[in-house]
Amino acid sequence: MNIVLKIFLSILIINSVLNAEEITNSANSTLTNISFNMDEDGNLNPYLFIPIYYGISKQFYSSIGYSSTNSQEVEVLDGFSDSKNAFVSSSKDLTINYITYIYSLFGYEVSTGIESTFSDVNNNEFGYIHDNNDFFGNGTDYYISFDNSIELDIQRHAIRADIVVPMGKYLTSRFFTSISPYTKIGVKQSTIFKPLVNETGVSSSSTVQDLSYTFRYDGLIKTGTFFDIALVAFYGYEPLKYDVAQLAKSGSNYIFETNEIDTVEVTSRYIAKLLFNVEVLGGLKPSIGYGIENLKRTNNTLGTTSSIDKTIVTFGFEKMF
Repeated sequence: MNIVLKIFLSILIINSVLNAEEITNSANSTLTNISFNMDEDGNLNPYLFIPIYYGISKQFYSSIGYSSTNSQEVEVLDGFSDSKNAFVSSSKDLTINYITYIYSLFGYEVSTGIESTFSDVNNNEFGYIHDNNDFFGNGTDYYISFDNSIELDIQRHAIRADIVVPMGKYLTSRFFTSISPYTKIGVKQSTIFKPLVNETGVSSSSTVQDLSYTFRYDGLIKTGTFFDIALVAFYGYEPLKYDVAQLAKSGSNYIFETNEIDTVEVTSRYIAKLLFNVEVLGGLKPSIGYGIENLKRTNNTLGTTSSIDKTIVTFGFEKMF
């Protein structure tokens, strides 16, 4: 994402937050969400989605969304009992919904639109290895430090659609999907593995990805009391292919060579919320929720799968329907 676009989108986000009350006081504030997600590690991540409705009967809307995530893991490397491997990841996602049209189909409220998501992802893996088994052939008192930094610039362009399905007097549901036929990933990488390899490994590439998609279900149960119950389920499928510099052996020496990373990330998220029947900011309701998130990453090259689970606490202001 170039710097001009970053500045422009940042201004839009700040302006949206500062004028949230004015926006939600308009004829329709449905789908507006200003909230925070806190994970079990104490990371506090904002989530913002603000639509602006227009047209004679408010049958169109455009929106801007922003979210960020942070995570970190520390573990011992397989095969090296005296080692430490730290992985720190952060991402920032800006979503622009250019235009969405709301209409009636077989008596149900349906909407379709076009959107783009611009993501900045920074992954940093670093640590040390004590080669006490002489795996690298330099003795049992040989120490190696490594640091691998990867920056991903991801641009997704998608078609989105949803349908609202009332299920009786007390339950309303929305089924949502977003399908991205075109995604491009730009990569910048710098990696060291010293003193085993003297030079710094670098890689820079831009790759078009395979089809990705997301599904989401929103359900609202009206209790007739001072709070309602909301259920949110999310499923995201994203294949990732890009080139990186990796450690390899050439004769008796170690070098960096370029290899393709071919992985699939599947994210599942389930959250239950309480929405209190008190309107603020022109129609939004305070909410608090608790849920679980699972990230499953499959390495298609090695045929391996890893999984990360975390719990999430959410709180904020929103209007689901």
